[in-house]
Amino acid sequence: MGRTASCLVWLCLLFSLVGCVGGDDNASVAGTRVQPGQTDSRLDQFNIANQCFSVATADGRFLEVGSGSYSLGNAPSPFFFKPSRLGQYLLLDSDAGFLGLSNSNPFNQAQLIQFLRTGTDFLSGLGDLAEVIEPLKPVSDGVRQAGESLGEAIDQQSAVSSNDTTPFAQAEPGFLTVWEIIPASQQNSFRFRQLVTQQFLAVQGEGLALVSGEADAGSFVLQPASGCALFPEVELNATGTPFKGTTSNGEVVGWVDTHIHIGGSEALGGKLAHGRPFHPFGITKALNSCEADHGPQGTLGVLDNLLATGSPVNQHATDGWPTFSYWPNPRSQTHHQTYYMWMKRAWMGGQRIMVNHFVANEVICQVWPLKEHDCDEMESVKLQRQLLLDLEEYVDAQEGGPGKGWFRIVYDSATAREVIADGKLAVVMGIENEKLFNCGEFMGMPECTEQQILERLDEFYALGIRSVFPLHIFDNAFGGTEISRFTKDAALMQIFNAGNIWETGHPFASTTCEDIDSAEPATVDSKDYGLFELALLQLTNTPPTPEDVPGRECQRNARGLTKLGDFLIDALAKKGVIVETDHMGALSRKRVLAMMKERGLPVVSGHSGTISAARDSQRIVDSGGLISNLPDKPSPTAVDYIQKLSALYPAGKAPASGFGSDINGIHQQADPRADAAEKPLVYPFKSPMGDVVFERQRTGERVYDLNTDGVAHYGLYPDYIADMMMQPGGKPAVATLFRSAEAYLQLWEKVEKFSRSRD
Repeated sequence: MGRTASCLVWLCLLFSLVGCVGGDDNASVAGTRVQPGQTDSRLDQFNIANQCFSVATADGRFLEVGSGSYSLGNAPSPFFFKPSRLGQYLLLDSDAGFLGLSNSNPFNQAQLIQFLRTGTDFLSGLGDLAEVIEPLKPVSDGVRQAGESLGEAIDQQSAVSSNDTTPFAQAEPGFLTVWEIIPASQQNSFRFRQLVTQQFLAVQGEGLALVSGEADAGSFVLQPASGCALFPEVELNATGTPFKGTTSNGEVVGWVDTHIHIGGSEALGGKLAHGRPFHPFGITKALNSCEADHGPQGTLGVLDNLLATGSPVNQHATDGWPTFSYWPNPRSQTHHQTYYMWMKRAWMGGQRIMVNHFVANEVICQVWPLKEHDCDEMESVKLQRQLLLDLEEYVDAQEGGPGKGWFRIVYDSATAREVIADGKLAVVMGIENEKLFNCGEFMGMPECTEQQILERLDEFYALGIRSVFPLHIFDNAFGGTEISRFTKDAALMQIFNAGNIWETGHPFASTTCEDIDSAEPATVDSKDYGLFELALLQLTNTPPTPEDVPGRECQRNARGLTKLGDFLIDALAKKGVIVETDHMGALSRKRVLAMMKERGLPVVSGHSGTISAARDSQRIVDSGGLISNLPDKPSPTAVDYIQKLSALYPAGKAPASGFGSDINGIHQQADPRADAAEKPLVYPFKSPMGDVVFERQRTGERVYDLNTDGVAHYGLYPDYIADMMMQPGGKPAVATLFRSAEAYLQLWEKVEKFSRSRD
């Protein structure tokens, strides 16, 4: 909609939030799917996505399927065209088989091995080899070596006759069932090239064969059809057209998630968490059984078992698609919760900005015995970035062509505004790891120099990074991290302290909260922590103890920002990168706030659990910064959080607060509301803008209901927001949430303006 229309909807959101757009609140809706036979009159290699066609030859015969083989005749068989990426498709026939080649053929295996050796954007992990080459049983980092050994053995075999490349129906999708669709000269006609062997599909008598030269390739006409077998996919269970445009003063409307980890499954070695946001072969691969990662009955998923149940020796059901008897659920923290269709549902519910932080922790990666990626943190960042780029392309492929997807990666605030005004989701890339730019420290000695910081900042800025955490769980060369969050749990405290010793050679140095919390940022300076200074700090400030120890009820990290940390913050400001203050120790954060105030710059607290003076909440608001709620409790808690935050804003200034879900970041989501049985969220419900109607979300055989399942996956955030609106004070709280996208853009614009002034 245009600006005027959008402004009217915005006013509806502010004053009533429900009922301002026509429609029956109790209307029943179905999951949205592209229906077979719906097509444009002129086809290209992109807009055929997720549609049903018969395949005709130049002489008017049709491709027929029967008993697992293909022939040519007068009875057309329908094929469902499911994109694996832009211009490439899995062809699902009416018998639910895939047109393709067998990977049991030595010749095809050799071609596949060579294809995998050269790399592919969709291979987010070497474990994919097991899904396409049956003889391989990958174990940790030995997969590549095993694959190359098999490839060398196959290469030595004798040549295979051309008959062995005749296409047959395959029961499972794989790279040997992926076809590049290339436009031919005639309207709606195409050539089909096998992705791995690079051979073209051709007519040979009454059947099909593969040929090497394009000159001998067949030309096939696609005609709209019905009766297709539908490719397995998550349902949206949402109908309507998400709003677009801006208000009359040019502001965008929608909510921001300032802290999400789409690539969490690729972090920490790639085997700790299970599942992916997408897979070129579909959901049956992306969200399959977790047994390969978590063992039989989930016995090897000790972290998930510990966090979900309190005991690492418990078990959990491993089945994924289509039953999902255990995961995803709010407390299962190592099973993927951001499948792309779940994220699409959140976008339809009003999300307009997503800040995706690439997460890495070298210590956890090294400790966890199973892995398929290197533990180098910045290399993990690059791997997760590639996954995000692949996801953007995959969404484009599903939506009909380059740039047509709802998921758009952005690199500046102006582009983000354009994307949101077009009704799409602007995705910002950030980093949250232990050693930003590999700048750790050991016994007070930094593992990087100022010049290296500048070089690595330039490198990752060029890769699109626009938001960073200088500090995370452990101390690093830039300063001291926050420790108060784990002193409440004696066991957790020992684990984190041991991790800090592993990483830095020394325990945390802690002190009581009183002096630190009362200190003004202007009085806090950065310090060098050489070996002597570090030893003195450790002697005068003991390691943290449980909070039940008298006199130690509240503790802070005695180590603040270092001189190298000062250098980093200044470099980030000049480069135009947003600084995230969560996870900073109080001394480090106060120093950063003082530096940013001198420059007139805001900061972000992207997944804060509390609003308090101790966390410098007022100072962050006064800087023009944004504080987002960590929505890990039922909706009344989120409403209360936003009310407390709103009280910090001066009269006349509209408050704003986003979500910081931390999903896939080893953090739980919200459980069902305690009184949900007596006062349930009623389905169907409308989005706050009134433009989309939501039913209970269905994934395979599992139907999710917020009242009983909580926020089991990302697609249930529209339900969570609707539940917020039911609570006392919920409507103004949701209005505050829907101002967060605009607030984030204004913050980003200030950071960019400062950077340009330094050019």
